[in-house]
Amino acid sequence: TDKPFGVNLITMHPQLTDLIEVCGRHGIGHVVLAGGIPPKGSVEAIKGFGAKVLVFAPTLALAKKLLRSGGDALVIEGMEAGGHIGPVSTSVLAQEMLPELHEDYLVFVAGGIGRGEAIAGYLEMGAVGVQLGTRFACATESIAHPDFKKAFFRASAREAVASVQVDPRLPVIPVRALKNKGTEHFTAKQREVAGLLDSESLEMAEAQLQIEHYWAGALRRAVIDGDVENGSLMAGQSVGMVKAEEPVADIIAELMSESEAALARR
Repeated sequence: TDKPFGVNLITMHPQLTDLIEVCGRHGIGHVVLAGGIPPKGSVEAIKGFGAKVLVFAPTLALAKKLLRSGGDALVIEGMEAGGHIGPVSTSVLAQEMLPELHEDYLVFVAGGIGRGEAIAGYLEMGAVGVQLGTRFACATESIAHPDFKKAFFRASAREAVASVQVDPRLPVIPVRALKNKGTEHFTAKQREVAGLLDSESLEMAEAQLQIEHYWAGALRRAVIDGDVENGSLMAGQSVGMVKAEEPVADIIAELMSESEAALARR
């Protein structure tokens, strides 16, 4: 495409530097750094080829630090979001951060947003925009497997649950996804590995590696291969508002119409 577009990079990726170089070669205009604190030099490398850098931060102190360190905009994402999440809700993060930041920085709000009325509320609080993922996962243009989309259409907000850590020795970064056999097996796997630790049949490093690798490739299995029983059906709690396959343009038009109507009623 000759239209501007952005790339989302996970800060924990072992080849982050190489991925940033790829973005530079292809003239990417916006890079979102998600999943943790950006490694030293990554923000500078992105800005070096003229791209804008969007950063994530779970606390006000870290948000200020990242923005002062070169971030062009901030995304605050609450626990209602799909995928990897933190412990605080979107509404609380917005109340904590927007009053402190919106006059000096560009702030986007994400997590659990499915209707335009919610967008209007965050805009009034000082956000410059929002980030939505779940609402677009089943768009006509999405390459997601038909069975993946059907799982979204059938789901309610209460079925998009965060993964549970069974044992403090086995750290688990919470991931919000639809409940399925895979999530049940993951809980059982944690108990199994914890038992092996208790019996000293397994070293700690190997135990943690087994937990870490359990979901390897699971998102692709669900989204691309259509394995909705064992793959990872990452979804935000707004999944209950996704009822049918629609073109992206129609989804955006509906969100904007709802938002404009809400603002007009103020």
